[in-house]
Amino acid sequence: MQISPYRKHCKKLRPLLFWGLLLCAFIVSGVYIYNDLATPLTTHTATDITSDTPPQTEPPTAEAKANHKVPPQNPKYLIIPKLSVNTNIQAMGVTAQGAIDAPKTAWDVGWYQNGTLPGSGSGAALIDGHVNDAFNTPGVFSELPNLSKGDDVIIIRGDDSRLTYKVVDTVSQPLKDIDMEKMLHSADPSKEGLNLITCGGRYDKTTKTYSDRIVVFTMRVG
Repeated sequence: MQISPYRKHCKKLRPLLFWGLLLCAFIVSGVYIYNDLATPLTTHTATDITSDTPPQTEPPTAEAKANHKVPPQNPKYLIIPKLSVNTNIQAMGVTAQGAIDAPKTAWDVGWYQNGTLPGSGSGAALIDGHVNDAFNTPGVFSELPNLSKGDDVIIIRGDDSRLTYKVVDTVSQPLKDIDMEKMLHSADPSKEGLNLITCGGRYDKTTKTYSDRIVVFTMRVG
């Protein structure tokens, strides 16, 4: 029996079809593997305050820090000696969803510029930071829960003046219990404060955020 040209053509296409389907399967598998790797695995990031996890980044170079410029009265650098933190402070606003924004890298920290200005003498400035990036690299606030009462937190302003604060309390709370109004006020109304915040608890893939928030309350001493 003579095989029709159409059937001959189909037989030639079968190997191509097989390898094409196999390639598609590899691509789909790769996407799923990437998504799993890109999901934060540790316990912590920033609050509502947005909790979007930044892409994989590197710590700022000495040149990047030297080139970081802010107005004279604004906070420029955050230093936490106990945690070996010495990083740039970025002025942050509010996202389209109404959350206080967080830095776009895991290494800078964000000062909520619609709140209190550090050094104003009253109220409390709020600074947020990430604890990891999308590839689970520890970020600037990965060790924040290790701060204890009496530890120093230092802000260098744009005019190079130095503000020193002491830790008075470190707490971990479920996200649903966080009072953002409290985060924007000093733990002691008679003293100027500085509050640091990041994420803690378990990461929820559905909500793409963490179950808890870690807050460090500090008071200015110099």
